[in-house]
Amino acid sequence: MRTGPPGPTLGGMIAWLQRHPDWADALTGVALAALLVIVSPLGVGEDGIDPAGYVCCAAAGLAFAVRRRFPVATLALVAAAITTYGLTGQPGGPIYVTSFAAAFNLAVYRPQRTWLPWTVATAVALVASRWTADGGFSLHLVPLALLLLVTPKIAADSVRARRLRVESLEARLGLAEQEALRRVAEERLRIAREVHDVVGHGLATITLRAGVADRLVERDPGEVRAALQAIREVSKESLTELGTLLGVLRREAGEDAAGRAPTPDLDALPRLVEGLRGAGMTVELEIDGGADGPVPEVVGYAGYRIVQEALTNVARHAGEGAGARVRLARRAGALEVDVRDNGRGAPATVMPGGGLTGMRERAVALGGDFEAGGAPGGGFRVHATLPTGA
Repeated sequence: MRTGPPGPTLGGMIAWLQRHPDWADALTGVALAALLVIVSPLGVGEDGIDPAGYVCCAAAGLAFAVRRRFPVATLALVAAAITTYGLTGQPGGPIYVTSFAAAFNLAVYRPQRTWLPWTVATAVALVASRWTADGGFSLHLVPLALLLLVTPKIAADSVRARRLRVESLEARLGLAEQEALRRVAEERLRIAREVHDVVGHGLATITLRAGVADRLVERDPGEVRAALQAIREVSKESLTELGTLLGVLRREAGEDAAGRAPTPDLDALPRLVEGLRGAGMTVELEIDGGADGPVPEVVGYAGYRIVQEALTNVARHAGEGAGARVRLARRAGALEVDVRDNGRGAPATVMPGGGLTGMRERAVALGGDFEAGGAPGGGFRVHATLPTGA
């Protein structure tokens, strides 16, 4: 039995359209035009529409083929099509919905100084065309015009609120990173002072004893032996004190990794989560199976970065009001990191240079596995398995 290459999947097609927005808009325009041509006669009942009405419906739909590149032109074409539709005496129908969609689209991609005059002009043109076609003014035109003016305002406020929220979350993530770097710098200075005191004192003492031995090497061999013995004792004491100091530093890092560790690790996750919660994002943190126990530093660092990037993606792409659940678990010599959100979801294709690529590289570098894609029931899921013996 002959088998050919597998056909394109729905997920692959969606990912391709996301990479080529112009083609996505073109397909949207064609599909909307076809839908209006088919549905409009059904929506007006027995009266039907004449050929000019079909042309207007097709033009209104095709206008959305350039909705992102030329949103002003989209609204202008829609307004022209609907105005012609009304002036030719066509009955009301689904074509009028495109005016609201075009006004909303314009407010998403252009500032108020652009969308406001164009929306006002569109509302006036629509009311005037229906007024002329109906042979007089009708009260139902007033709420229609007002609703058309309100639609872009709603869109603009929504986009502005979303942008401010994302910027706030990104700023908090940046501040948390800067705070971690500041604490690392302070810790390095503290360690430098401690090591300087211990090593500097020992080396100074050794230098003095060695000078005495050098001066007396010919005249008093006994004193030279005493100086060498003193050097040996001082060296031993300095090494012991330095080892004690390093041991104290290691214990302090285990007790307060968020503030003492050279790099962020799993102990810093609660502080990261609290920062996001303070910005208004719902985040649940679940630690299971001793995941909060000690793990290799490189594994803890990779786990922290994966969770941080996954939560950043939730803030940027999951949609308004989306929340996330972070779960850490220790399973058979590996740390499992699972981050899920309840947002709009996204294709599983990893784009080169993106955040998902970075997370995958961190996991693979440790010999682990990484998965990202749609979660069962909706949303997006990031799952990484990091061997703790890496």
